[in-house]
Amino acid sequence: MPANDESPSGIRLSALEAVIDSYITPARMVTTAAVSVAVVNNGTTVFNKAYGLADVENNTAADTDTVFEWGSVTKLLVWTSVMQLVEQGKLDLRTDIREYLPEGFFKKLKYDEPITLLNLMHHNAGWQDRYTGLYYSQEEAVPDLAESLRIFEPRQVYKPGTIVAYSNYGAALAGYIVEQQSGQPFYTYVREHIFGVLGMNATSFHPTMQDNPAVAAARGKIEGYTADRKLIKKNRAYMGIYPAGGALGTSADAAKFMAALMPPAGSRSPLFQNNATLEQMLMPSLAYEGTNVPRIAHGFFVNQHAVRTLEHGGNTLGFSSSFVIDPVSGFGMIVMVNQHNEGQYCVGLVDRVFGTYTAEAYTGEMPDSSEVEGTYIRARRVVQGFGKMFEYLNLAELKAVNKRMYNWNGVPSNQYAPDAYAKIYSSGSEYFVRDNQGKVVMLSIPYSDYLPLTGFAAHSTGISLIVLGLGAALSIIALVIDVISWIIRRFKKVKKPLSWIDKYHLGVSLAGLLIVLNNVMMINRSLNYTSYALLRVHLIFNILYCLLTAGYIVMLLLKLRRSNSRGMRKVMYMLSGLSAVLFSVLIIGWDLYF
Repeated sequence: MPANDESPSGIRLSALEAVIDSYITPARMVTTAAVSVAVVNNGTTVFNKAYGLADVENNTAADTDTVFEWGSVTKLLVWTSVMQLVEQGKLDLRTDIREYLPEGFFKKLKYDEPITLLNLMHHNAGWQDRYTGLYYSQEEAVPDLAESLRIFEPRQVYKPGTIVAYSNYGAALAGYIVEQQSGQPFYTYVREHIFGVLGMNATSFHPTMQDNPAVAAARGKIEGYTADRKLIKKNRAYMGIYPAGGALGTSADAAKFMAALMPPAGSRSPLFQNNATLEQMLMPSLAYEGTNVPRIAHGFFVNQHAVRTLEHGGNTLGFSSSFVIDPVSGFGMIVMVNQHNEGQYCVGLVDRVFGTYTAEAYTGEMPDSSEVEGTYIRARRVVQGFGKMFEYLNLAELKAVNKRMYNWNGVPSNQYAPDAYAKIYSSGSEYFVRDNQGKVVMLSIPYSDYLPLTGFAAHSTGISLIVLGLGAALSIIALVIDVISWIIRRFKKVKKPLSWIDKYHLGVSLAGLLIVLNNVMMINRSLNYTSYALLRVHLIFNILYCLLTAGYIVMLLLKLRRSNSRGMRKVMYMLSGLSAVLFSVLIIGWDLYF
């Protein structure tokens, strides 16, 4: 445990500003927009400073009044609210949440097993991820929380309690349960029972910021950027399921919330009637499977720096954040950046202040790293539906370097205990789970499990690209042959009209190229958070294409055998049919129809 006057990495508080200033070098600032840092120690904010530009294009400097989007750090407000109602006896962490919800609330459950608030906190209720419906571009389009949850409800694909797959839906659902039990809109509950209690007057939680006009105005003064500081033109959007990531405010306000989670010895947190509830919330509630190593503490993720920490990260369209506390020493740090998926501050600066983990020397036998080598896919993904292809573009490739080390997509980790690895250049641990025969069946990190891929599944992306390329080539060849035939017919002045099979063939060839364009557009729109309702037209087009293909193949089988078409034309018909079949296989295989 660090001394009261120093950080977990041994930095004296009197030197903290100099250390942070020296970390934020001119070289780093080249790719930095704005970063705001606040540090809490023993219930007091001991450091709060902003760097860089809130609006690069207009040269607007960031300061301590600049507001940043919290992203998923917002979920800590949800778990705190839940624990407040647990303390009051209005909620129980192990009761099936259907007892707190309107009858028939869920429409897409696969399993009958109970889902509890602990499942929501542990992100293991079994829901798949969603790539649509998270954001709305217009304020007036945002529905209330109940309707947003109805629209956004994902399919349940895992048995509750078996797989950790980070879930925005689950956290937002917990917020709705608080809304139901308290009788207040969730943003009103938080404003009254957290913001109001702590004096967090520079933070908004309403999905369209109607609860705090000053914060709404301040949001208009900051832009969002990529990790390399390129402007994201559409960086402002509104979350329907806002409990999962809708808060925004100053780092100073976030520090007030952090301080309330670590009151000085002998004082009570203003958020709870009794510190025992706070202590329960910050106590580990889920361990890595097969170990006693803490993984999650009632919604807070456990990480190992120089000390064990509780933390949560956040990302929105153009912002990143990191919220890290050491409840034992009462030291905490908040980093907020107006850049999406930012790492040099949200990870690197946090590691500089909190230190990195040094494992005790292990003297026993450890398995060879080659045993865990392979391809893994994140459990947090779309398992059923058109978005399932996306995670196959971001697979985890583990390559053994030696008996104790592997590279995860080029990032090295070292084994410090049997099937337990720590990243070498940053904080973070990875644990492997084996079955009774010793086969690796799961890779786990705090936020999600990863499942091994073998055989066809491990190569499905490459195979699909080959099929796509072949189908496109066949369509182009068929169309080129059609154009040449048309030119020849014009040159010879042949006036015989096209037969029905020629017309169908031409339509199928053109539709093949259109189907490629249709799906490129759909993927691009879905990555830009277009609503499912607006994407439905692309899915319908895919369905119609498959029906067109089926009709064409049937006609070929029934009619072509009896036709007197020349050999070349028959080949052309078959090329179009093969191309259509290949495209249809991709549509059906990747669920590009629902």
